[in-house]
Amino acid sequence: MKGIQNVHYLTNEEALNLQELPQSLCVIGGRALGLEFAQMYAQFGTRVTVLQRSQRILPEGEPVVSNALAGYMKEMGIGIKTGVTIKTIEEKGSNKVVKYTSKRKNLLVKSEQVLFATGRRPNTEDLQLSAAGVETDEKGFVKVNNQMQTSALHVWAAGDVTGEPMLETIAAKEGLVAVENAFSKGPKKRINFDEVPSAVFTYPEVARVGLTESQVKARGMHCSCVTLPFDLVPKAHVIGDMRGLLKLVINNDTKQILGYTSYPLTPQT
Repeated sequence: MKGIQNVHYLTNEEALNLQELPQSLCVIGGRALGLEFAQMYAQFGTRVTVLQRSQRILPEGEPVVSNALAGYMKEMGIGIKTGVTIKTIEEKGSNKVVKYTSKRKNLLVKSEQVLFATGRRPNTEDLQLSAAGVETDEKGFVKVNNQMQTSALHVWAAGDVTGEPMLETIAAKEGLVAVENAFSKGPKKRINFDEVPSAVFTYPEVARVGLTESQVKARGMHCSCVTLPFDLVPKAHVIGDMRGLLKLVINNDTKQILGYTSYPLTPQT
């Protein structure tokens, strides 16, 4: 991004250590981390704008849930701009100016602070992994199979260096599997990443486990998907809050539930 080297910006670490509340904040990135910080600062009273490159926030999730969460955040006063291409960033006085394009229009956001939540990249450039026969993807993440084995059969890898999901609990499990497989001469352990749950700690929260509808279709399976709005749930009427929904992704042939995503305003619902 042009100009980024001349601008003081925030990461998730600096965003938790500010001494003063900014009047305005531009969050670049509309996935879990960016949305969590956007809503937190909005609730503190900061004017927040989120810029997301893809056509919707939480692009890997279910569209119906992404759209519902976007609508709720907009009701809070958070500006959400999707389908953007960021061109430049610069400092002007006490503000940062982010210039971007959207739908062939040149636009800009002025804010006191800018938070980058565009994900992490691996620090593997200087490891000379290719010399050991270890392959990486186009972003530099180490490629592994479900045994945490790399393309070099005598090398195993675990943790964030292997890419998503970048969760502490998963990294610990990956490390355990990698070490046991590296030293065991018996059957190898495997990790089924389809079973890993995830959550976005906005309010309301987004919870997910298993596959999405698009992932099921990409694997060549026929999907029987069901979306249940919470205004059809009796308890939602009892507590007087019918916002939220859940979606089940079901294999149409076997009737096996392959994925679940929920967007409850009240977790007890």
